[in-house]
Amino acid sequence: MKTSLARLSRATSVGWIGLGAMGHPMAMNLFKKTHMAEQGQTEQPDFYFCEQSEKNAEAFLADIRKTGGEELARRVRRVGSGKEMAQAASRIVTMLPSTPQVEAVYLDESGGILSGIQSLPRDTAALPDPGSSSSDSVVHTVLIDQTTLDPTAAMAIAARVHSETEGKAFMLDAPVSGGIVAASAGSLTIMFGSPSEAATAHAVPLLQRMARDGGVIPCGANGTGVGVKVCNNLILAINQIGLAEGLSLGRSLGIDPKLLHNVVNSSSGQSWSSRVNTPLAEIEGSPGSRGFTGGFQSRLMLKDVGLALHAAHQYDLPSPLGWAAKSVYESVCAEGDGEMATKDFSVVLEWLKKKQAEGVERGWKDGGPGQ
Repeated sequence: MKTSLARLSRATSVGWIGLGAMGHPMAMNLFKKTHMAEQGQTEQPDFYFCEQSEKNAEAFLADIRKTGGEELARRVRRVGSGKEMAQAASRIVTMLPSTPQVEAVYLDESGGILSGIQSLPRDTAALPDPGSSSSDSVVHTVLIDQTTLDPTAAMAIAARVHSETEGKAFMLDAPVSGGIVAASAGSLTIMFGSPSEAATAHAVPLLQRMARDGGVIPCGANGTGVGVKVCNNLILAINQIGLAEGLSLGRSLGIDPKLLHNVVNSSSGQSWSSRVNTPLAEIEGSPGSRGFTGGFQSRLMLKDVGLALHAAHQYDLPSPLGWAAKSVYESVCAEGDGEMATKDFSVVLEWLKKKQAEGVERGWKDGGPGQ
């Protein structure tokens, strides 16, 4: 009887791996809202998390007790590996730094999620029917990776999971947009790639607990969710650098920065960067007005541009502005002691000002390479 109950408990349990700056608030929303949504059911869900950092783990548990209440806190348990997570929970979400960590968490032969699924008993309880039109009675695990990683790697990992579990596990890629503020508010935009209608039916209710209304967007098959994300961020990086160059030129020409800001945003030069993420300190609520703290970090933008370029390389796609953006953000992140690396990526304006003050452009023209 105890074994049977344990297997049933796994079928209703939810797990989370990765409690970084984004993972912590996302997991809080998922656990709290799932707990609330499934109250009153015969089998109450348990919640599991896996986190290497003791500091992050302790902060998460403290937050669970503070904002989720003691009833939820009693149901939250910590496990030590992806394999242990797969043995404990049927619905697992991961939010990790990038491609190498995702590959390790899912595919490590001794402690990965895939090895944990492969070690499950043959009569492991199936996932509850999500009400989809597809038959999925033998599926016992749904995996959602919310990391921004190489799209080609996302496709390869999902293909291996589906193949080596004989279709008993679904895997989706579901990266997010909105930053820490939206993660805390549960108002993220989530774009996802899914292998089937049944997988989508299982995943969307979980994703919606972390997203704004209408913010869970199906993009196609495995790899397309993260593909949309890296395409978007490649465009965003290029836009932000273009904005910084235009604003810097305006400053040099003696143009009032607020006036230029308003004209750009009512003209053809406008973008999300100019409207929402302007680096100008003169604009209330902008990254520049708060010292470039609390936004999407330059080092993360550099990572995402690198992922986009790696994917482009797989398809022999020329990306001249992408490579230029990568070069710029490499320099931004290396500036000084690396202090700009953790600033909002709009800090590229300050980097340009610094290069102007150092006479970099004049030095290049007067005596640089090829002169």
